[in-house]
Amino acid sequence: MIKNLIGIFIIILSFSFLGKNETIKLANADQYKVIKVDGQIIFRKTKIPMKQGDVFISGTPIEFSTPQSRAAVISSAKGRFVISASDNGEAKVLPATNNVSSRAGSITNWVGLQMQFSGRVLILGEMRLKLFGESLQMTDSTFFFLTYVHNDENIIKKIPYDNQFLILNKEEIFKIDGQPIEVSEKQMTLYRSESGKAFRMGEFTPVFPDLEILKTEISILLLECAEMSDGTKRNEVKGYLNDFYAKPETDNVNNWLTSEFNLQ
Repeated sequence: MIKNLIGIFIIILSFSFLGKNETIKLANADQYKVIKVDGQIIFRKTKIPMKQGDVFISGTPIEFSTPQSRAAVISSAKGRFVISASDNGEAKVLPATNNVSSRAGSITNWVGLQMQFSGRVLILGEMRLKLFGESLQMTDSTFFFLTYVHNDENIIKKIPYDNQFLILNKEEIFKIDGQPIEVSEKQMTLYRSESGKAFRMGEFTPVFPDLEILKTEISILLLECAEMSDGTKRNEVKGYLNDFYAKPETDNVNNWLTSEFNLQ
């Protein structure tokens, strides 16, 4: 009788511990660390704005200052999500982009170059694009340049190169007559000069984020991704950059992650 009671007690105790562990896992799965907030999101109960580093628990009542307000959040158990407002103003938590198509390796033709320089283009520090092929060769007389408008003046900037690498950085782009100007998002037009003739390649908007702010955001993301492989971490970072900044370029992102986070 006593042995039976002990056996029943052990079984009950085992189920109790199992339930506790499952409860912990469930609780962690419903918690999200805030990476970044665009606009303003308010916790309804406390009237305090959501900010970077906060822990958001699924179901917590929140209010959006504008329909465009949103937040990037991450769960170590479930991955990256985006919090945004539904049509009725309530919060929706949806999985973020994971598969991002971004160029890597050499650009071999005009089509590839035009695809790279289209829309909003993210540049972390200095971007070095490798151009391969005779049609994209760069010399003192055959080169690329861009134009943009500043204070109603049309600015022309020759893009520097190093052998096969086209080099873009904000210090050179946002400099006029040797003097730096404010870095801002401006639509620019890319041209190729050959034999004194200019060929229009396309329009794009380079995006240069504040790298110190970005490092803090990526640190939060990588901390929650600690158990993932380096390759998966890189994909998560690229997905986040694409969702909240602009189109990333794989080599540029990988070089920056290696430099700043020793990600191999």
